[in-house]
Amino acid sequence: MTIKKLTYLAPLLVALLPLFGFSVGQATDQWALASCLTPFVLFVIVPLLDWIIGHDLSNPSEVESAALSEQRYYRLLTMLCFPAYLCTLLFGAWVIANVPMSPLVMAAWIVSIGLVGGIVAINPAHEMIHKSNAVERSVGGTLLAMVSYGTFKVEHIAGHHIDVATPKDLTTASMGQTVFGFILRSITENPSRALELERAVCLRRGIPWRWYTSESVGWAAVSLVFCALCCLVVVGSPLHTPWIGGLYFLAQSLIAVALLEIVNYIEHYGLIRRTHRLTDGSLRYERVNHLHSWNANFALTNALLFQLQRHSDHHAHSFRRYQTLRHHADSPQLPAGYATMVLVALIPPLWFRVMNPRVPKAG
Repeated sequence: MTIKKLTYLAPLLVALLPLFGFSVGQATDQWALASCLTPFVLFVIVPLLDWIIGHDLSNPSEVESAALSEQRYYRLLTMLCFPAYLCTLLFGAWVIANVPMSPLVMAAWIVSIGLVGGIVAINPAHEMIHKSNAVERSVGGTLLAMVSYGTFKVEHIAGHHIDVATPKDLTTASMGQTVFGFILRSITENPSRALELERAVCLRRGIPWRWYTSESVGWAAVSLVFCALCCLVVVGSPLHTPWIGGLYFLAQSLIAVALLEIVNYIEHYGLIRRTHRLTDGSLRYERVNHLHSWNANFALTNALLFQLQRHSDHHAHSFRRYQTLRHHADSPQLPAGYATMVLVALIPPLWFRVMNPRVPKAG
């Protein structure tokens, strides 16, 4: 087994970070420190290791890609993220139910769980919802429901991948737009956009839209099940009533979804497809290709994110599995990996200074 093949175990290790933090808290009784260990690892240690380890610019050959696509190992890793995050989610609720924490420390603990959700739930879900295999798509949708974002499954496939790099796309940030405004718009408009797309499909098929057959509504029901499980974990707690479990579930969902939308902001900031005029005089956008997403090839964060940073190739060839995604030297290149760029995006003046000069070069 190659070293690169082993590195794709990294997302499953991320799921263990809260357990590591809990162990530190038990050993030292420093719960503030314990609650901050996960974000410290993800946004301090990982960026440092990114620069030390460097880039991975290697591409599999066509023959290697075909062989890699058939290996069950890679599919198993993304599927294993479901039990991994389920355990993390319920463990996080158990800690809140049994460990005395100040509101600030509890907030830090929930942020830690939510960050893990962004990496271990949403990221593999993104990989699986693109696949033709019904089991993978179902597991992907369930992972999204664990962070209350089942509508992403609908909007991402039927909306984002069609409209990317155009003003119609919810997840293509325009030049000068701050990440905070982008997050607010994306989160508030995603559910209604998903329902709009469902209705459009029904209209094309000549059938009425019904709420009880809606995929978006179905995933919302699944989210309620996970919320109820978190409440059940807190039942009998000497510290909290069960509704704290529900609040915990919603709060970790918000953190995970916010992380997703920050990454969406990074992936497409300022990139717009060119238009061309058809013979009838109408305008049409050029076909999506590897120039319409920002790329990063830092080896560590690519391993942590199932090669999500090879986002240009993902949009050009969305059917490709993560282990076969390719580096394109002429794709727009980020100056750092996602772990670093998330922090940069949260400081808009710094983001604009770093990224705005790069956009014309990409377009």
